[in-house]
Parts: sequence; C-alpha cells; structure tokens
Amino acid sequence: MTQGEVINKLSMECALALGELDHLQTIRTYIQMALSIGIDHFRKEMEEIVVVDMYGVECGRYKSTIETSQKLGICRQDITKVLNGRGHTAGGFRFMYSRDYELVPRKQSTSSLPIVPLS
Repeated sequence: MTQGEVINKLSMECALALGELDHLQTIRTYIQMALSIGIDHFRKEMEEIVVVDMYGVECGRYKSTIETSQKLGICRQDITKVLNGRGHTAGGFRFMYSRDYELVPRKQSTSSLPIVPLS
C-alpha cells in the first residue's frame, strides 16, 4: 500500500467510527499533518506551553503552567482554562500546547520593512 492509500483507509475507518462521513476530509488532513511533522511530535515530553499575543505572534514557551504563571504574573487557573478550551485569553494572551501550535497555519510576512511603532 502506498502512503496515500494508507491515509485514505485510516481516514475512512475514523470517519466510520465517528459515524459521520462529513469529517472525512478533516480527518485526512490531520493524519497528513501528523505524518509531515512526525509521530514523535505527539510525545508527552513535548507539551510545552506556547504564549501567543492577540496578533498571533509567539511570545514565549514554558515547561508548565506554574512556570508560565510565575513568569507572566497570570493566574495559573486562568491559563489552564485557556489550555483546556474553557477560556479564550488570560492576561491578554492566548495559550496552547506546542503540539497544537505546530498545526496552526501561519501567514508568511510579505514585507521586508521593519515595523515601526506609532508615536
């Protein structure tokens, strides 16, 4: 079997297990992304917390919610709520696990000019 055939077979089996073929393309996309970034990416040790500002720019990575809370001065419970999908932001930031952040598509900058803050 080719890789494409395996992806199609796995996608179909997952969609049938969910009971909805509407999700077939989404499942196929996630399987392809998992293969492209490598299965090792999903190990527990790679659960860094990525801090993202409101513009989608990565501001930092931390090993735990406790470390993130201490460094940023944001309540740990609020960070945990965002990580678990029960909140959108905490302290003006978004938080996600590194394995999820790698799956988020990012736009390439088309400008080579530096960004100058307004006075």
